[in-house]
Amino acid sequence: MTSSDVNPYSDSAAVDVNLTGRETMDRATKLLAGIPGGLDKAVKSAINRAVAHLRSSTERAIRQKYDISAKDIRSEKNVRASYSYGQGVSATVTFNGAKIPLYRFGGSSPKAPTVNSDLWVNAMIDGMWKRVHPGLSATGHQLKGTGVTRFENAFVAQMESGHIGIFERTHGKTSAASDQIKELMGSSVPQMLGNKEVTETLAKETANKFDERLEHEITRILNGW
Repeated sequence: MTSSDVNPYSDSAAVDVNLTGRETMDRATKLLAGIPGGLDKAVKSAINRAVAHLRSSTERAIRQKYDISAKDIRSEKNVRASYSYGQGVSATVTFNGAKIPLYRFGGSSPKAPTVNSDLWVNAMIDGMWKRVHPGLSATGHQLKGTGVTRFENAFVAQMESGHIGIFERTHGKTSAASDQIKELMGSSVPQMLGNKEVTETLAKETANKFDERLEHEITRILNGW
């Protein structure tokens, strides 16, 4: 049994997984009854391995659909897991994360801030109108199998912090009386996991990995490894 819920405001998603049933837990309890803390140790270790597997599976599932590198997924992902004993072991794995800049998805261009030296435009900079070369129109997309979109009014720029992204003018003004710009963002990891079919597949894989690791941990503890 699984469930998935995406909150568009906090950018979080939860995958609930019934890791194992009552029968499996009863067996583990009997086998480790003579070892103080043995059951808890085995379950915690198995859950940690299952969650680690879920992390890598998440990246793989997202990259099957979205044109983004594993590095850029990982840098935005915050995964937390909690579990409880009841009629077996259940866990809730929560993904939190901000939207990922569109620039970091595949298909983004130009790869560095580039101006169109053939054109001039007027821009408000530090309270004064200045003639400048505009940035080349940026392109980008998120999904594999789709063509890139050209954003005629967007361009690639580098901020003072060193951050590079795709930006567009908002027609507003900053506190320094310069033209205001905003960055174009793609989806967050929680949003990319919002597909029920994806989360159900991930939950099933995680449950299978937990069962596999629990058997290993029981054997390891019984053998004194």
